[in-house]
Amino acid sequence: MAASPGRLPRVSDRPGRRDWVTTAQVATAARVHQSTISRWRDRGLLPEPAFVTLGRRGRSQRWPPQTTEQARWVKDRLEDGWTFEEVLQALERGEFKPSSSEP
Repeated sequence: MAASPGRLPRVSDRPGRRDWVTTAQVATAARVHQSTISRWRDRGLLPEPAFVTLGRRGRSQRWPPQTTEQARWVKDRLEDGWTFEEVLQALERGEFKPSSSEP
C-alpha cells in the first residue's frame, strides 16, 4: 500500500522488514500458546523482549525479528525429547543460527 501524496507513510505502509515482532506472532510461528513463549523466555530459551508502554492500553512486548525462527527451533528440540537444560546448553554453544541477517 503506497502513501498518498503529501503524507508520510505509516509503519504499515513501509515496504521491507520490521524491526520487531509481537508475542502473538512468535507464538503463531511456533504453534504454541503465548504463555509458552513467556515460559521459554523465563527459562532463557528466547531473547529478552523490549517492553513498550502503550498509555492506557498497558504495555506490550516487542521481540527481535529472529525470535520467530528461534521459537520454532526450540519447539523442534523439545518435541525431539530434549530437556530445557539441553536446549539452553545448545543455545549457549551457538547451535541456533538464524537464517536471516536481521538484528
